[in-house]
Amino acid sequence: MRSQRKNMTVNIRDVLQEMIYRGELSSGELLASNHELAEQFGVSTLTADRAVRQLVKDGLVYRRQGVGTFIAEQKQRKPARTLRIGVADEKFPSTPLWENAMGIRTRISLQHFYTRQCEVRLLDYQTVCSLEKLSKAASGLDGLLVAAGFIDPRTLDNLRELQIPIVVTNLEEVTDFPFHQVAWDNDRGIREAAEKIMNEPPEEFVIVYEGHINGKLRKQCMEKNLTQLGYDSSRIRSCQVETAALLNAIPSYRLALELSSDIRGKFVFSTSDVVSFSMLEGFREKNLTPGKDFQLLSYDNLEGNGLLPWKQEPVLSTIDAPRVRIGERAAELLLERIGKPLDETIIIRLPTRLVVRKTAFA
Repeated sequence: MRSQRKNMTVNIRDVLQEMIYRGELSSGELLASNHELAEQFGVSTLTADRAVRQLVKDGLVYRRQGVGTFIAEQKQRKPARTLRIGVADEKFPSTPLWENAMGIRTRISLQHFYTRQCEVRLLDYQTVCSLEKLSKAASGLDGLLVAAGFIDPRTLDNLRELQIPIVVTNLEEVTDFPFHQVAWDNDRGIREAAEKIMNEPPEEFVIVYEGHINGKLRKQCMEKNLTQLGYDSSRIRSCQVETAALLNAIPSYRLALELSSDIRGKFVFSTSDVVSFSMLEGFREKNLTPGKDFQLLSYDNLEGNGLLPWKQEPVLSTIDAPRVRIGERAAELLLERIGKPLDETIIIRLPTRLVVRKTAFA
C-alpha cells in the first residue's frame, strides 16, 4: 500500500507539473486546496498534500500559511533555440480508466518535452492521413513522435515524406517501418509466466483476448511460449471478447459468467487488465475466487499505475507493460536524434515482467 500511495502521489504531481509547464496554471494563481485536489483525483487529502509538497520542493509552487498554495514564477531558462515537437496521438482521455490504460504514455512523453521547454504541436489522425495537411502541420517541426495506432497504409507514405526525425512509440512488436521505434518486449514477461505455469501444468489453459492487434499479439505470444515449453496445444482454448472493454465492459462480464460453470482448476490468461476487471465482477457473482478456485493472469499492470477499481490493494497477477518508461524513452530518443542524423534505424525494446499478486501463482 505504501507503493500504491507513492504511485498516486507521483501521478498527481505529474499532472499539476504539466499544467504549470503548459501555462494552464499561471504564476501567482491560487492552487486548489488539498481537499479539492483529493476530490478531483479520488484520493485522500494526505496523498494530495504529499503531491503538493513535492511541487513546493521543486520550486513550482509556494505556500502562504493561512492563505493557500500559489503557482511560483517559472525562472527556468529556455535553451538558445526552442525545439518544436509534433505529437501524433489521440486526444487526452476523459476517464481515469482510459488515462491509465492508454493516455498515460502520451502524457508522460508530453511532460518530458514540456520540462525541456519544447514547443509541442498535437496532430490528429485526420491530419496525418492527408499529405497536404501533414506537410503544413509539420512545417517548422524539429521532430515527430507518432503513436503506433496512427501508422497504417493511409498514413505511412505521408510520414515517409517528412524530412525530420520520427519516433514511433507504443509498439508491441518491432516492424519494418523506416522510423526509430520504441517497443515492449512482451516475450520477456510472458515467457517468465509460462515457465511458472509449466511448474504445475493446468488441465486446460483459457486465453481471453480482444480482437485488436495488441490483443492478438499477446495471445500468440503466450501460445508460442507454452507450446515451446511442452504444453499440449490441444489443451489451449481461446475466447475472444466481442467488444473492446474500454468501449464496453459488459461483454467481458458476460464472458466471465459463461466461463464460470466450467472454470475450476483451470488457468485463464486475459490479455487486458480492463477485461480482467470486468471479468472479476462476473466471477465474484458466481462465488468464484481467482487464485483459489482457478488461476487468473492478466496483462497491463494498471493497478501498478494507480488504478484500483475497488479502492483496495492490487489483486491481479499480471504482465507489467512499462507504460511510464515507454513514454519517457520515446521522448528521450526523439530529442537525442534531433540534430544527429543517422543512416540506421534505432530500435529500443523495453522488457515486460511478471508481477505476482493474488489471482495467480500466490
